[in-house]
Amino acid sequence: MLEKHSYQEQRPIEAEATQSLDPSYFLEILKRRALYFAIPFIVVASLGLLVIAALPARYLSQGTILVEAQAIPSEFVRPTVAALANDRIQLIEQRIMTRDNLLEIAKKYRLALGWQERASGTEIVDFIKARTLIAPSELKLNKMASQQGRKNAVAFAVGFEYENPQIATLVANELVTMILKEDVRLRTNDATETTRFLEREVKRLEAQLSENDAQIAALKRRTDISQIDDATDIARLKAELLFKSATYSPNHPDIIALKRRIAALQKIAAPATPKADDQSPSAGTTGDIVTPGLDTLETKRKSLKDELGKANEKLSAARLGESLERGQQSERLEVIEQPTPPQQPKSPNRPKLFAVVMALALMIGGGVAGAAEMFDQSVRRSSDLHSLIDSHLVVAIPYISTHREMRQKRMTIIMTSGIVAAVVIAILIALLFILPPLDVLFTKVMAAIMR
Repeated sequence: MLEKHSYQEQRPIEAEATQSLDPSYFLEILKRRALYFAIPFIVVASLGLLVIAALPARYLSQGTILVEAQAIPSEFVRPTVAALANDRIQLIEQRIMTRDNLLEIAKKYRLALGWQERASGTEIVDFIKARTLIAPSELKLNKMASQQGRKNAVAFAVGFEYENPQIATLVANELVTMILKEDVRLRTNDATETTRFLEREVKRLEAQLSENDAQIAALKRRTDISQIDDATDIARLKAELLFKSATYSPNHPDIIALKRRIAALQKIAAPATPKADDQSPSAGTTGDIVTPGLDTLETKRKSLKDELGKANEKLSAARLGESLERGQQSERLEVIEQPTPPQQPKSPNRPKLFAVVMALALMIGGGVAGAAEMFDQSVRRSSDLHSLIDSHLVVAIPYISTHREMRQKRMTIIMTSGIVAAVVIAILIALLFILPPLDVLFTKVMAAIMR
């Protein structure tokens, strides 16, 4: 024992520094500076708990809208509206989230901005937009999707976040209804506009075809009349030639002139021939003018008839598509989860905030206690003496514990551990089975305080 005591007397001064890492050293500081620790801890924890309790709970009520596939196979009836579901939802969102619609919703359900009783229209619109949720989500394979041959069904979550769960549910249902109505209106209007456009196109082509047919008929009628007039003139000149031949000789100027006129009219009335020898300046005039115009009109008529046939086919398909949209048998939006009143608030996360507040209170309390201990110049350890006098004059006398003290120490540790474990188990049982949820408990406490 003397040798052991001699060893402890001669241990280096640096070993004294290890006392600062001993947990008992911190416990001693905590005992001495209990008030320095307790007052900041209680103040920070109390303020933090009051702030957490005062924070209004925000409830999110949301429903799910499924993009349902077309009931009739597209091989039989093609849909008129070919826009993707994501694009349609974005367009619908822009149309329903207008200033007038949002102000109407705020007026209908008396939405308020937290503690503000009065707010401008812009603030209300921004508030509703920030609290509204319209987001796409991918649904896993389900029985309905497997029957339709679709591996993934596209769905959209529509919700609203508000301090009152009942109002949040009403607004969420209002948004779902507006989305469904706007989708039906957009698809029906698009199909109707497509049908009207094709009807105007068919009427335009029919009018052009009728005008072309009228031009062809008029041209043919003018050709027939010209041929009849030429034949009449030839017959008249031949009769005059016959009458004058009985009086005049064949070499008489009148007889020669009549023969020339008859020959000229016969050449004009004769159909045009492709031979170059017959193309005299006076011959083929009628043929050169009538035949190319008639061919052009006939070619145009054929082209118009082809365009009219294609337009009629498109019009028939558009009318089927419009009937499909009006009967709501095309791709449509279907509510598979209706917004319901939420039971738990989405925010704030009170347990998490409580843990942050307690950690902050511990840090501030420990910091104040440590600062008070640091600025205190009292001598409490051998290392404090070493800074004042020669370290060789200081000798540490070890404390020898008896068996009874050791048993009491062990029993104290066991009892303390058992009490702590029992308290923790009791608290957990109370939180899980006896007490209401923390959010509800905080709400009730705050309501009681406000009353």
